[in-house]
Amino acid sequence: MNADELIRSGLLEAYVLGRTSPDEARSVERMRASDASVRGELEAIEAALEEHALRSAVAPPPAMKAVILGKIAQEPRKADTPVIPISSEQKRPFNWLAAASIGGLVLSGLMNFLQYAEMREVRTELARLENDRSVLAEELGVQRASFQQSQEQLAVVMDPRRRTVWLNGVGNALGAKARIYWDKDAQAVHMDPMSLAELPAGQQYQLWALVDGKPVDAGVIAKGDTAYTLQRMKDVPNAQAFAVTIEQEGGSPTPTLTAMVLMGNV
Repeated sequence: MNADELIRSGLLEAYVLGRTSPDEARSVERMRASDASVRGELEAIEAALEEHALRSAVAPPPAMKAVILGKIAQEPRKADTPVIPISSEQKRPFNWLAAASIGGLVLSGLMNFLQYAEMREVRTELARLENDRSVLAEELGVQRASFQQSQEQLAVVMDPRRRTVWLNGVGNALGAKARIYWDKDAQAVHMDPMSLAELPAGQQYQLWALVDGKPVDAGVIAKGDTAYTLQRMKDVPNAQAFAVTIEQEGGSPTPTLTAMVLMGNV
C-alpha cells in the first residue's frame, strides 16, 4: 500500500483513535517515519480531533456529581486502609474536576468516533464518485471515437468524386452484395461488405481489382470488431472491375477463382 492509498483508506483516522490492529499500527508508523505526506496527514488529523474535542467539551450535568459520589461511597474499603477525613471544602473541587474530566472524555470520545465514521463515509463516497467519473470519461471517449468514425464514413459515402461500384454474389453466394467507393483521381478505395456472411476460422475475404486485365490485390477485409463496416482498402489506380474471393486468413498473392463470391464492373 503506497502513501496515497494509505491516506484514502481511513487507517490513519483509526490509528489516531487507537482502533488499528498491531500490524496496521506498525504499517502506519513505518509510513509515518518514511513519508512526509503521511506524516502531515496524521498531524492534521490529530490537530483536527484535538480542536474538535476542545470545541465540543461541555460541563457535566449537576446530577452527575451525586451519581459519582454515590458510586464512590458504595465501593468497599479494605480493612487496613486508613480513612483520611476530608472536609467538604477540600473534596468539592477535586470531585467536580473528576466529574468534568470524565464527562468531557466520554463526550469527546463519542464525538471523535462519530467524526471518524463520517470521514470514512465521505472518503468512500468520494472514491465511488471518482470511479464513476472514470467510467463516464471512458464511455465518452468510446462515443467520441464512434462518432468520428461515423462522420468519416459518411464523408466517404457522400463524396461526389467517388464512384459507387456494386458487387453482386456469384456461384454459391447468390444474393450477397457489397459496395465499392472508389476515388479514381486519388486512387482511394473504400469497401462496404454489406451482406457478406461470416467465415470460419482460418479463412478471410480478399478484394481484387482487375487492372489491364490482370487481378491486383486490393487488401483483405478485416475481421473482428471492425468487420463488415466501411473499410479503407489498398489504393487502385485504374480498374475495370472488382471482385471478392475467399482465401486463407491473411490473404493470397493470387486469387482463388473457384472461391469467388462477389463481382462487379466499374
